[in-house]
Amino acid sequence: MVKNEVDIDSSLWRNSMDRICEWRDVWKEELERVEDPFFACSVVRKALLENTTLSGLRDFQKACDLPPGRPLLQADIERALKLVEDGRWFVIREKPISPIDVAHYPCLRWAESKLDLLLSESKYPEVEGPGKWKIFSIDTNLLWSGLALAANFVTSRGDEGRLFSSEGKDYANTRRLVSQRWVPLGENERSFARLSAIHRYGDVRRITQNYVQADDAWAITGQSWHWRPVVPDEEYEYKKGAY
Repeated sequence: MVKNEVDIDSSLWRNSMDRICEWRDVWKEELERVEDPFFACSVVRKALLENTTLSGLRDFQKACDLPPGRPLLQADIERALKLVEDGRWFVIREKPISPIDVAHYPCLRWAESKLDLLLSESKYPEVEGPGKWKIFSIDTNLLWSGLALAANFVTSRGDEGRLFSSEGKDYANTRRLVSQRWVPLGENERSFARLSAIHRYGDVRRITQNYVQADDAWAITGQSWHWRPVVPDEEYEYKKGAY
């Protein structure tokens, strides 16, 4: 039964239309079909000007606060395309001209797999149960981090001959929000089920991290610049009284 579900889903992927979506809505299976922002901007520009079909365009327009009911100004279009240029929105195409190099877009590292979701729902239909916390997005606090970077830039001007952003201290006190989702345990992790905490699958928790200089046992000096508190990609939670 699971295999039939996967086969059907695979056919849906093959027949799906080109679409535009926010970075957090890109599936792992689509990574090879994400168009390079240079070409993606041309696709989006044409869709906005000529009102051509592009799935997800209405959501994109809402995200950009594009004025409805009147022709778009050049300034409106350029403002909207900035979201594509910055890698905050992506165009998924059946035949991309130049697929992106995912290594240049760290946010896509946590792209969820639609296949894994199907398998998890088929194997573990319980509303709640044992599992683990898995990162699905990391968002920079732009206002707070912008102020921190500005202050750091002023301070760094006393370091003659040094390029700003070349050292960890230039990013001191910047802030970001890590979001984790409670997901079922993998097949090779089922032995941990009896020790695991119980949460509703799909529950989300968020952790604020600050970039600071702190103790680091692996660093020669005993300290390094890194995000605190440390949050692993996947994190197990023990139920009370497990030990």
